[in-house]
Amino acid sequence: MNSKTGSYQPRALPPLVVDNAEHVDWQDHADVVVIGLGGAGVCAALEALETGAKVVAVDRYAGGGATGISGGVFYAGGGSVYQREAGCDDTPDEMFRYLQKETQGVIQDSTLKKFCDTSNAYLEWLVNHGVEFGSNLCPIKTSYPASEYTLYYSGNEKLDEYARVARPAPRGHRVKGQGLTGCNFFSPLKKAALEKGLRLHTYSEARRLVVDDKGNILGIEVSRIRDNAAVRHKIDRYNRLYISNFSRIFRAYGRHLLKQVDLLWDRHGESFLIRADRAVILTTGGFINNRAMVRHYAPAYLDTMPLGNIGCTGSGIELARTVGAVTDKMDSVSALRAINPPEAFIQGIVVNPEGRRITAEDCYQDKMGRSIIEEGGGRAFIILDKTLYWRAFKQALPGPGKVFLVQCAPALMGLSLGAKKAGSLQALAKKCGMNPDVLSQSVYEINEAALGNSPDPFKKDPVYHFNIASPPFYAIDISIDRRTFPCPALTLGGLRVNEESGQVIGDDGQPIKKLYAAGRCAVGIPSNGYISGLSIADCVFSGRRAGQHALSE
Repeated sequence: MNSKTGSYQPRALPPLVVDNAEHVDWQDHADVVVIGLGGAGVCAALEALETGAKVVAVDRYAGGGATGISGGVFYAGGGSVYQREAGCDDTPDEMFRYLQKETQGVIQDSTLKKFCDTSNAYLEWLVNHGVEFGSNLCPIKTSYPASEYTLYYSGNEKLDEYARVARPAPRGHRVKGQGLTGCNFFSPLKKAALEKGLRLHTYSEARRLVVDDKGNILGIEVSRIRDNAAVRHKIDRYNRLYISNFSRIFRAYGRHLLKQVDLLWDRHGESFLIRADRAVILTTGGFINNRAMVRHYAPAYLDTMPLGNIGCTGSGIELARTVGAVTDKMDSVSALRAINPPEAFIQGIVVNPEGRRITAEDCYQDKMGRSIIEEGGGRAFIILDKTLYWRAFKQALPGPGKVFLVQCAPALMGLSLGAKKAGSLQALAKKCGMNPDVLSQSVYEINEAALGNSPDPFKKDPVYHFNIASPPFYAIDISIDRRTFPCPALTLGGLRVNEESGQVIGDDGQPIKKLYAAGRCAVGIPSNGYISGLSIADCVFSGRRAGQHALSE
């Protein structure tokens, strides 16, 4: 057991200590070495390359990380060209006030203000490197827009408590393409980096840092699988299987795949030393797929469905810890309980196991997930009447403007496999183990709001109010552990970094020389709470920051 990490065993090894860098048989060297080529890594590499540095990147797989399999949403605003083309008014100050409430002080206001003020410049930087966005505004509330839409409200912007702070504006800029478009975000950036001279070592797992006898970082040691096409093919196969819905739903199978990948490296990996003259940048993602690590830091989220690439195992966090790095917000996890589409789910009410309503149903999915965990211990139900139930069923059927496998299929399974039905609210409450009086009061309050007799205590948008009065009544189980209605989750905490440079902070409170971190292996803008597109936007912001400052030492 590692005393710094509790009850799980990291793969990162203690540093390799050498007396003189010149006496080491380095197999490669560069000014900057980037560990993990996902969204943050490729942005860090590009920034360093564009300032004239020689850059080497290593990735345990083929690159892309969680960004490459994501929805490809970039959170930007303040009056982007796409917002203006869609006729939407926004300013950096409005964006700042909104995000100030979302981020809850996780970073300094000056850092957040810089993020908002440079948002459009970063969007333009992405476009100049081949990423394509658009201005087709999605007309409905959705957790993720269909392929024809490239701009949408991707957070809580319209929710009353946020709209009172900042004027709502759609800031979810979805990359053009069919289905999930994270690959369309990452691929042009990777291509641009390679064209500018990036040397990429794939199938290369960073195992430990190389330091001198004073602890100064000299480079890294990787375990590389080279000239073994059969093993690489097997790794690719395991990777594809791991990100499949089957693996995510049947999690024991996913854990088996992870073990098999580790065994392949242990059996076939060859030591490969890379010297870093100026900096090592860690961009290895979060740790949602290290279930022992999740159990240790955020046990309330252990029953969620891991959302991320097979490499999201906390490897970069553990690598930095071997040289005294400190972490923060390790218990911060985003549980994305999406309940729309179908829109009829929002017209119902979400209650905890007692039957008490817990949130405005039109909130963003991260806020919904947190409410379910905090107010219901991970358990919750959507209450519908007959009209809403069949409306939801029809809205969840395949059709234009829907991402069926991601949104509608889980909703249909929830309606058919995770529903309880009764002729009265009292009988429904008893079937679900709720307090009948509490459930009846929850429904009464929303019905009074729908009829215009009193305000909604949770201030849901009146357009979604509905008088839940036509029996039979239904309770749709949306607990976070539902296999037939999965609740994806990703980790948000990681290494503490200097907000000016991205340099990793050591246990003495000082920056660790030559060591940087960006993206989800570091504390950043979304580390107190997540909205769609904010993680990728932070990857660009923090990745470019690290790439720029890495050359200043």
